[in-house]
Amino acid sequence: MCRLVMANYAPPDLLAAPPLLLDPSNVVRRRTYADTGGRITPYLVYLDHAHADIVLALRGLNLGRESDYALLLDNRLGKRRFDGGYVHNGLLRAAGWVLDRECDLLRDLLDRYPAYTLTFTGHSLGAGVAAMLTMVVVLNLDKLGKVERGRTRCYAMAPARCMSLNLAVRYADVINSVVLQVSQWGPN
Repeated sequence: MCRLVMANYAPPDLLAAPPLLLDPSNVVRRRTYADTGGRITPYLVYLDHAHADIVLALRGLNLGRESDYALLLDNRLGKRRFDGGYVHNGLLRAAGWVLDRECDLLRDLLDRYPAYTLTFTGHSLGAGVAAMLTMVVVLNLDKLGKVERGRTRCYAMAPARCMSLNLAVRYADVINSVVLQVSQWGPN
């Protein structure tokens, strides 16, 4: 998953080079900042045949992009209700935008590869969007055709804080967050 997220930072001609070692022919779609118009960070859709997985991977915050800050700061301080809890407004809107754009492609891939899982992954800002996207998809599984909750998952690496505890618990079977916690006193 890390390689797929990092592929959003690399030029297309370096996808097969170390350390990424990805098969460029398995990149089904790649969206750049120019494609997204600042509504979301760059992302790609990748067919991981070795693991029978369809992956949508989102990059993290770009410190040089004002649109990324606007997305991150678009939070109504716990006022955005979602499925009985609260979510980050900007990240939920970004997830909805991605799903609207990629719904047909994901449905087609799931039809073509019925045994594959559907995985959303990202780092930082992208991880928060991946988590929101997973919740939206799980609540709207019929939009993607023949996919069940058990075939949908998310790996969020160092995600932005984006949902209330009750939602984190409710979606713990499909959203996996990887967070490194460092003690204020340093390593022992």
